[in-house]
Amino acid sequence: MKINNALKLLSVILLCSLGTKTFADDVWIAQRLLTQLGYSPGPADGLYGRKTRAALDAFYKDQGSIFDGKLDQNEIGLLRKVSGNEDNLLLDVESKPKGVLSPSKTKKLWNAYKVASQCFEHPTYGKGNGIKINVLTTDQLKDVPWTDPFAPKTPTSGNVSAYSNPPQPVVTVRLNESYGSRDTRIDNAAGWFRSAATALRRGMNAEKKEEIIAVLKNWAENDALKSGINVSWGSKPVDWQAMVLISSILTTTAALSSDLSDADRLVIGPWLNRLVGKVASSHWKDRADNKAYMTAYITMLWGLMVSDQQAVQQAVDVVKLAIHDMRPDGSFPIDSQRSGMGLKYSSDALGYLIMMSALIKTNSGLDLFAYTADGRSLDTGVAFMVQAVQNPSKTNKIYAIPCPGGGDTWGSITNPSLSFVETATYLAVYAQLNPTSEHTDFILSKYGDGTKRRSEVFAVPPGLLVKQ
Repeated sequence: MKINNALKLLSVILLCSLGTKTFADDVWIAQRLLTQLGYSPGPADGLYGRKTRAALDAFYKDQGSIFDGKLDQNEIGLLRKVSGNEDNLLLDVESKPKGVLSPSKTKKLWNAYKVASQCFEHPTYGKGNGIKINVLTTDQLKDVPWTDPFAPKTPTSGNVSAYSNPPQPVVTVRLNESYGSRDTRIDNAAGWFRSAATALRRGMNAEKKEEIIAVLKNWAENDALKSGINVSWGSKPVDWQAMVLISSILTTTAALSSDLSDADRLVIGPWLNRLVGKVASSHWKDRADNKAYMTAYITMLWGLMVSDQQAVQQAVDVVKLAIHDMRPDGSFPIDSQRSGMGLKYSSDALGYLIMMSALIKTNSGLDLFAYTADGRSLDTGVAFMVQAVQNPSKTNKIYAIPCPGGGDTWGSITNPSLSFVETATYLAVYAQLNPTSEHTDFILSKYGDGTKRRSEVFAVPPGLLVKQ
């Protein structure tokens, strides 16, 4: 399907079903609303401390009343009413996040490739951090329906069958940590779930949906991916290949969200909650790493689906920090130096950041694409990637350094891997949501609507994020 610069954005999908889950969630929402109203409750951290109490006292005084000290839904309701924010999505896509490096450290990060003899020996500026997500209770799983964060499906004529031969649960992953090695069972399962998600969005009858739900429940009941998904080095984060599979499973689950019963959520929910919790808490050596951005993408997808606003906000902050860490030319300091895979990893990094920003825009109308840091934005990153697509060897040589046992395996500094050129379909998502960008015409001429190619990284065809 062809698209053009005049393509209209899909109608904003408001997450009207988002509800508070714990006292910490109530405090977080109150803190966000108080800040919007001009009070000073301290950071939105879900902790009911002195500053939050003082801000509530001041708020009630301005309303001609006295705060009784008890924070509950009455306070949340009044704050919403006064702020005019009656919906439930309370994300901050504008203010500077915590953890921004000083100007001097930022420049050192940009120049780390100059002081390292090879890609894994660079100094660390901006240490990797994990993300904390809520553990859902039985009542929350049973009573709160899940929401599909992706754009409304556009059914095709006729029924589309799910991918054949559903995979058996992989309980223990057999990781071979040699660079580039794979567990074929994980690849096959990820492919099946991606195909199932695509089939669901194209139109599927109730019987076929139940077959896919049965597969998800079978994986959940067998506690699939229970062990072996963490690497043995560093802080032992969840392996990249396992994260690809988890992302694929989440996308399939999201596509079925309106078809899942209370009983289904009680089976699938705790299992996914544990897996996403493992992914979210993982942290890599550097926060400016495509795998760290993938972690945030999975966290955001889960947060939007189950209405964990704090998880979504933390993922939003990852995007904002990435823009602060980005070089003035739009390159990513850590990934761009990785020899023959420098452009591939840079493309992955930009892809996750764009997909997260697209999810925020299509679910809330908030424009994370507009966030800037000293003139840099995701558009700056797109400019660098367009340059890479047009002149890969010349672009890669700017920052790539030797990477024995890593990026050198699949290319070299002067002859980098070109796999990113075909898989950068996320650029089509950017073009559709940013039709006035100077890069849009080139992107659309190169990638069309982004649905003709499939990336092994992204678990959903990018074109599904926007109205076709």
